Amino acid sequence: MKLYPSKSQVSRMLQCARQCGRRNGATSEYITFGEFCVFVREMQNQSPRQHRKITPPKSNRCLNRCDVFLGGSCNPTTWRTDTAIPELKKHGITFYNPQVSMWAPELVAQEYDAKQRAAVLLFVLDSETRSTVGMIEVAYLVASGRCVVVVAQPYERGQRIIGEVISEREYQDLVEAQNVLLDLVRSKGVKIHTNLSTALQCTANILRNSTNSGTSAEEQVTYKLRKLREVYDSYGGEMKLYHVLDAYKKLTNRSLDIARLYNYFNHTQSTNSDSSVTSPNSTVSFERFCALMAEFSSTDGCEMCSSDVWAMQPFQRQCSTTTNNNTCTLDSDSQHIECLLESPPYTPETPNPTAVDIFLGGSLTSKSKWRETIAVPLIEKHGLTYCNPAVREDGTLSYPKRDVLEWKKVMDASRIVLMYITKDSRSMTSIILAVYHMGLNKDNLVLCVETLPEDSCAIHDEMLSKNAVKDYNRARVYLTDLAKRKQVPVFENITEAVQCAVERCKGG
Repeated sequence: MKLYPSKSQVSRMLQCARQCGRRNGATSEYITFGEFCVFVREMQNQSPRQHRKITPPKSNRCLNRCDVFLGGSCNPTTWRTDTAIPELKKHGITFYNPQVSMWAPELVAQEYDAKQRAAVLLFVLDSETRSTVGMIEVAYLVASGRCVVVVAQPYERGQRIIGEVISEREYQDLVEAQNVLLDLVRSKGVKIHTNLSTALQCTANILRNSTNSGTSAEEQVTYKLRKLREVYDSYGGEMKLYHVLDAYKKLTNRSLDIARLYNYFNHTQSTNSDSSVTSPNSTVSFERFCALMAEFSSTDGCEMCSSDVWAMQPFQRQCSTTTNNNTCTLDSDSQHIECLLESPPYTPETPNPTAVDIFLGGSLTSKSKWRETIAVPLIEKHGLTYCNPAVREDGTLSYPKRDVLEWKKVMDASRIVLMYITKDSRSMTSIILAVYHMGLNKDNLVLCVETLPEDSCAIHDEMLSKNAVKDYNRARVYLTDLAKRKQVPVFENITEAVQCAVERCKGG
């Protein structure tokens, strides 16, 4: 296997295996086949990471795992080549630069994989661009618990973006979207930087502390064996075949097809009597559970892809500013590094919102009356309840300047969240809320997404430039791509989307 564990690693592994296997006595110094599989898997996983730390990067794109993903504003900004890349190279930090001369939709998947592989995600939301994609990426990644270092620069009235003076209406929309994003980010305790230099210093400190805080193979396998034991015991100490599917989902955020599971057991049946499985009610031992988790984590995608979150990602670390240097502490319940750089802002307690069946989210400035003419009649026909954010409590139509965290509570209290991204609005605030909701791993979202027309696109009687249309449609592409990855239903017709929301309520 070309693995060379040290004596201390083997000793630590034996100690952990004895504890997790609940073995006592003088003859307990051994590991089972399943525990051995987990040990080998983690040793294989650690080797390339340790090698990477001592090998300087050969190019500006890391093909395997990288330390930093350089996200955020792209053309015409030059913050990557002018400042970030030279500074990262100086510290021997590997990175992925997604900036290209001509963006294309097929790059979304490549960038997604790069973000999944990166330890730290540095995002610069520069006011020189609309930062439509950068804002929604930050919302999703922060909600997902990833380590995101954010730099945000405010927009100004009458400023130019790619040579075009933005209107007062667009200025207000961009400011509102950025404020909503930053409120959500701060609510997770993530610091907002105002300049790139401090953000780069923070990034280097996080990586240095995460390296020095102990991510050795023996510590990784200790955590993972204990996590396996914890999940196994959560089923009453008697795991059934259908429990394996549920446990795999909990540990990896991915689904495992039952046919693959049956094939695995049938293939190993001739060499291990414990692997005999004839029905979903068959019992799976802890040893076999360890072995199959190691097996599927190594075959569910190539080594450099983060297809298996549990097996591929390092410990999550929480970074605080209790001193001048960022420090990291171990969070054994998660898998990623997390940048918790300051305490979340104090928010007074508010009464929990009334639970409803369907939240009718989306743009509040659209000329479409879809809520009143399509959604509400269909929802009431089926005896369901709803929340219409376009209507105040007194029943009058208005544009409520409600705190975004209050709306988030309403969304959390709803059985289904329906978000309609219309073709007559920029909809950035709605898109940010939708991706943030997805990042929290909520499985109650239904989307209807319309693209802006490329020719003669007008919003509130203002004609949009071709560059503006491309920017806002690019955000819609990212939203749709992410939704499909998260298996969130996406429609182009609002009636079909409402029907889906109703059916999910009736079926649940």
